[in-house]
Amino acid sequence: MSEDFWKNIMEYKQLGFDPLRWIPTCSNQVDNDILQASLKEIKRSTIRLEPDWFDSFYYMDGKTPELTRRVYCNLDSPVIENEAEIKRALLTFRIHTEIGSDSVLLFEIIRRFLKSFHFKVVSKKIVMSMTTNKKSQFALLDYIKLSRGNKVGYTSANNSATQITDPTLSPESEIHSNIALTMAMENLNLLGCTFGFRLFPIYDAPTESLLDTIRKNLDAFTSRYNLAMDDYSSVKVDSLFFGATAIANTLKEQPIKYDQVEEGMQIIISNKLGTLPAMGIYILAQMDEERISMFENNNISLDSLTTAKDEVLKSLSEPHFSLGKIISKYCPDFGTPYDKNSHIPAVYPIITDGIFAVAKLARLLNAQIVINNLPIKFDEIARFATKEFLVENATAASIGCHMIVATNNVANLIMEDLRKHNFEPSIIGFIAKKDGPGLRIEADIDKYVSKTKLTKLNLN
Repeated sequence: MSEDFWKNIMEYKQLGFDPLRWIPTCSNQVDNDILQASLKEIKRSTIRLEPDWFDSFYYMDGKTPELTRRVYCNLDSPVIENEAEIKRALLTFRIHTEIGSDSVLLFEIIRRFLKSFHFKVVSKKIVMSMTTNKKSQFALLDYIKLSRGNKVGYTSANNSATQITDPTLSPESEIHSNIALTMAMENLNLLGCTFGFRLFPIYDAPTESLLDTIRKNLDAFTSRYNLAMDDYSSVKVDSLFFGATAIANTLKEQPIKYDQVEEGMQIIISNKLGTLPAMGIYILAQMDEERISMFENNNISLDSLTTAKDEVLKSLSEPHFSLGKIISKYCPDFGTPYDKNSHIPAVYPIITDGIFAVAKLARLLNAQIVINNLPIKFDEIARFATKEFLVENATAASIGCHMIVATNNVANLIMEDLRKHNFEPSIIGFIAKKDGPGLRIEADIDKYVSKTKLTKLNLN
């Protein structure tokens, strides 16, 4: 078992893809604190970076936004030719791990990249994926051009890069591109988008045969879910990569009325926390067969790990369109007033952040949040992973796990609808005060998060 596993790992690395780096952090993206520290140092640039969890525009009746893609393989001095003079863009970076782990180095590479641009662009959605191969670095801008017309709703946009995957499967497996496409659409579902989904894959590979396989996998996915796709060809850095940009529409108001959140409102999570560590522990078992006996001595069988891994992969690679329909149901029609007794004022993604997403929400709401319930999907695995220092944050969750804020009556209706669509929702806490950001956890958080990582939950 281990011999075949390591053969796979070596094949991935030869293709410029590091499939194991995400295990301890449950993410292969630049840490948010490092990114924010880097961006604060950028004083002047015609490209303004304002990181958010999505970007959004008015939806014009019957109109589809145009997307123009530009790829830059030289981050130090990108060649700026025939640039699209469009005001909004989504930005995807792939940078070396050493740079992504150091705010000073990250600031320098972003500054050098941005200084070559001479026209004004705002980028709210930024993905920063990391690689151990310096030759695999690139930046990609997806410019969104809007049309004039009758405003009838919102078009939202999101981008993603596959950061968590199953390296026991071959590089040709469709699971990798499925995860990238699903992740790109996930935040759009959370915003209540229900139609007009369009995918713009971001992919690369060092061989033409592998590129052909990836394209077939992309076609299979979009055909399965009847989704529109525009293929802008590969990134052409000759290194394995999977990502995507996605857009979709809603005819409702968006559930991002953060100023309407009131004291006493409930915080729902749509699915349980703590799913991703199970996949990491499964992969660790494949790396070293001697670990299996250690896991079994802690009441964690290989069969249970395999079952958990399969469940996580299913969640990561299958779009949650039902979530979009449920969210949309509790949003007012476009242009009509919000009513706290019928509607959702706020949503926020959790996924790989786990419990740390609550701290981000507290800052966004400028509110004191109390968490008194931590529903963990694979509890024994999560506790073991924390106790043995195998992961930093065992509350990290899969796609489908998000926060929804609502009054008690609305929250109960939402949870009933979520259960009908096989989600496992729970109320995890409430809004205590609206007099500044704060977070109080009245649950056994230390059983799921390392002491070093816990210090980052301090909002004071």
